[in-house]
Amino acid sequence: MTTRRSSIRRTLRLPLSLGRRLPALTADVSRGGFQAELPQVFLPGSKVHGYFLVGEAEVAFQGTVTWAQAGDPRLSIFSRVGVRFDALPRELDSLLRAQERRPRKLKKA
Repeated sequence: MTTRRSSIRRTLRLPLSLGRRLPALTADVSRGGFQAELPQVFLPGSKVHGYFLVGEAEVAFQGTVTWAQAGDPRLSIFSRVGVRFDALPRELDSLLRAQERRPRKLKKA
């Protein structure tokens, strides 16, 4: 089953912290949420909160895990989770607007 995205998803690598305890890194971010790579995995439906590090600023967020894929620490493969924002952080909105104005890279044929 394929889901349709309601917003543009851009590759955007931002460091983040979940609950000020668990470091992670985003794989992509959109107005609806983000995908993160981290050592642990969360169950879908889990409520999460934390902050993104954007430059020198901490941008707080709250959301819900919508999907999760467990990694394998023996192979140094991180877990991946998809998180839907409860509300788009205002500070992140301006960063996403700047990203949306950038032209997309064309794939070589």
